[in-house]
Amino acid sequence: MKASRILVLIIALSAGGLAAWLNLSSGSREQPPTIVVQEQSIPSLEILVAGQDLKVGTSLTDGDLNWVNWPEDSVSDGAILRNSNPKADQEFLGQIVKSAMFSGEPIRAERLINTDKGFLAAILPRGKRAVAVSVDAVTTAGGFILPGDKVDILLSMRAQKRDEGYVSDTILENIKVLAIDTTTASENTEKAMSPDQTATLELLPHEAEVVARATQMGTLSLSLRSAADSKDGLKQPPRVKGGVKFVKFGIASQSVNGN
Repeated sequence: MKASRILVLIIALSAGGLAAWLNLSSGSREQPPTIVVQEQSIPSLEILVAGQDLKVGTSLTDGDLNWVNWPEDSVSDGAILRNSNPKADQEFLGQIVKSAMFSGEPIRAERLINTDKGFLAAILPRGKRAVAVSVDAVTTAGGFILPGDKVDILLSMRAQKRDEGYVSDTILENIKVLAIDTTTASENTEKAMSPDQTATLELLPHEAEVVARATQMGTLSLSLRSAADSKDGLKQPPRVKGGVKFVKFGIASQSVNGN
C-alpha cells in the first residue's frame, strides 16, 4: 500500500514536471511581435544653394552652386527652384556676390549682381557718386568709424583773418561711409579705421564737388553720427559755385570762399 502511494506520487510529479517543461518550451519558441514603422515621404523640391562659403565681391565659378533637396514646406519665397529654372546653376556663373553667404545657404537672386562693372560701381545707388578722402584715426572718431556708418564731414581751415587762427564747421551731414580702404560694409563690419587710410563716401554730384574743393582748403574730419540720428531723407545742400556751403539740418548757414 505504501509502495503504491509512492509510485502514484512519482507519476504525478513526473507529469507535472513534463507539463512545466512543455509550457516553457512553447513559450521560448514564441517570437516577439514585429513593429512595422512606415516611413513617411516628405514632399521636397530641388533648390539652388551655395556649394561653399561665398565672400562679398567674388565672382561665381563652377562648384560654387549646387542643387539640393529641400522640404517643400520650408522653401521660402525667392528661392531658386530647379523645376522652374533648371539651368540657373550655369546662368549665375560670373555674377558678383553682393552679400556673404555660407555653404548650404539658399541662393537668392537679389544677393547677386549681374554686371561687368566693378563691385563698388555695382552697389552704388543710381545718381550717387563714390568719393575717397584721405583720413586718419585722429580725424575719424578715434578710428571707430566702420563701413556703413553715417558721418558728418567737418572742414578745418585757417580763418580769413590770420589773427583769428583756425575755424572748423560742418559742410555736409548724414553721409554714408561706403568703404574703409577696400573693405565694404557687407564684407567686414569689424574693421575700423587705422592711421593713414582712405574713407570712401556716398555723395550726390554737387556734394562731391563740395568735398573736392574742401580738401584743397583745409583738413577734413569725419564725425560719427549716432545710429538713432542716422536717418535717410535729410535735405541735401544746394550746389554751390565759388565756395563751400556749410549746411546744418538741410539749412545753408555760411559760405567760405577759401581766400
